[in-house]
Amino acid sequence: MIVLSVDTSTMISSCALLEDGVIIGEMNINQQKTHSETLVPMIKDMLVRLEVRPEKIDLYAVGKGPGSFTGLRIGMTTVKTMAQVFKKDIIGISTLEALAYSVASSKKIVPLLDARGGRVYYGIYRWENQILEEIEKDELIYLDELLERLPDEDYIFVGEGARIYKDTLIDRGFNVAAESLNSCVGKAFCLLALEKREKGILDNLYTLAPEYIRKSQAQRDLELKEGKSSDHSRNESKGSRYSC
Repeated sequence: MIVLSVDTSTMISSCALLEDGVIIGEMNINQQKTHSETLVPMIKDMLVRLEVRPEKIDLYAVGKGPGSFTGLRIGMTTVKTMAQVFKKDIIGISTLEALAYSVASSKKIVPLLDARGGRVYYGIYRWENQILEEIEKDELIYLDELLERLPDEDYIFVGEGARIYKDTLIDRGFNVAAESLNSCVGKAFCLLALEKREKGILDNLYTLAPEYIRKSQAQRDLELKEGKSSDHSRNESKGSRYSC
């Protein structure tokens, strides 16, 4: 069984390859170029170096968010295209779940991704009998609000958000995972996908989509514009009644 994973939920483009339960390759790139410029060449380079032909891949895993709206669309489109061309199975994996999967701790695990403006994407997970369980679904919240809800002794934070807000978390008495676990978790996507497939969990190629949690800035701008346009039309309509 060969599994290829791709994650583009943050500024880092990541891909990993698992064969017969063992990670045999992983590549990560964090640079100014967009995912659209780096992702496909990176995947191709990794497969060539490992001498694995794309048609030999049995299962595709892709980070479905939350995270960068543009990044998620690029990663999702790339992986869905490959799965469709080679007629293989596909599974979407929560970015936050993959981050939590990388932390071996008896504490409850809180993966964090920065959503700007003092807000974070978060979920809460824990290991139970060697199975990662979801305690709270992925959500968007203000960091201060989240920290007020959590007793410090029971939680460990991980992810890009944990790096950005490390001082705040430590000052509040929370535990923070090692820096090496905060990103580049392509291998976790592979392992999670394999576990889910063994449980019979697969996604529909045609309905699988990114999970943004909140609307993109483009969507919010469009709705605001449409709302103003609608208000303007109503005002014009009112004016026309009395223009005679």
